[in-house]
Amino acid sequence: MLAALPLLAAGQFGLRGRILDGQGVKQIPDAIVTVSNPSGFVSSVVTHRDGAFSFGSLPAGEYDFRVTVHGYAVYEREVTVAENGGLRELDVRMIVPADKQTVSVTELANGRLKPALQAAKEGF
Repeated sequence: MLAALPLLAAGQFGLRGRILDGQGVKQIPDAIVTVSNPSGFVSSVVTHRDGAFSFGSLPAGEYDFRVTVHGYAVYEREVTVAENGGLRELDVRMIVPADKQTVSVTELANGRLKPALQAAKEGF
């Protein structure tokens, strides 16, 4: 459950959400979530154990939204924080890049599954 955001000042609006794995099942802690705008405003937070993040006070406008976490591809998109929007919710599904994926390969030999490494040693 997300913690309550502090009261927002006039002209200030919030952004919160969760960072999840590609299936949307596992919450990702310790991800760095950054918002920045063309005016030079930059703010970063680290996700909690439950993958939650929040920016409690953002000026209305366009932001570059970026998520980085070890083992996943960088996630980037533009986000609009509207003046009449109040609190914006944004959940992100992270993707493991192809060069980081692990594939377990087995082969069928004599009606049984054998690990590929053992099969290679045996000359199959």
